[in-house]
Amino acid sequence: METDPLRRALLQGGLVVAGGFIIAGARAAAPEVPSPPSFNPSTRYAFTILATIADTMPVGDTATGQIRAIPITGGEVRGEGVSGRVVPGGADWQRTRPDGVTELEATYAIQMSDGTTIKVVNRGILVPPPGGEGTPYFRTAIEFTAPTGRWQWLNESLFLCTAGLAQDRERTVQIDVFRMV
Repeated sequence: METDPLRRALLQGGLVVAGGFIIAGARAAAPEVPSPPSFNPSTRYAFTILATIADTMPVGDTATGQIRAIPITGGEVRGEGVSGRVVPGGADWQRTRPDGVTELEATYAIQMSDGTTIKVVNRGILVPPPGGEGTPYFRTAIEFTAPTGRWQWLNESLFLCTAGLAQDRERTVQIDVFRMV
């Protein structure tokens, strides 16, 4: 039994039906993988935030995971040409997903040594190490809102961070801030 050539072409993907019209077409070639760009973004160390924390305040299980808040009680900011303190009163809100990854959003303020107050919002993820052995993957993107003037450069760049518990300080999270260049 001979198959109609039009039907055979349609079944083999050589023709496409769109809006009731038959449109001729060649088989789609596999998409070409683009070459990586020649520019690879890099970072430069900006400063470190050492945020002291209080006991975890559990919210509990929700439809999207387990929620908790960790109050931020103070701390310090230090780096070359940068010094200040973490203002008590912020919090790190965390949601642990069913896959074990924790999403976090910390909102707080830092006050620089000249008295300038800057809003900080730090979002990221904490991925436990495989099998519980090793160092967790703890990375964030931090956003600053600073007034115009000396600290305005914080509004004009993107910043990435590595984070973790400070090795030499109890109840302190160390956030190393890197400016994208």
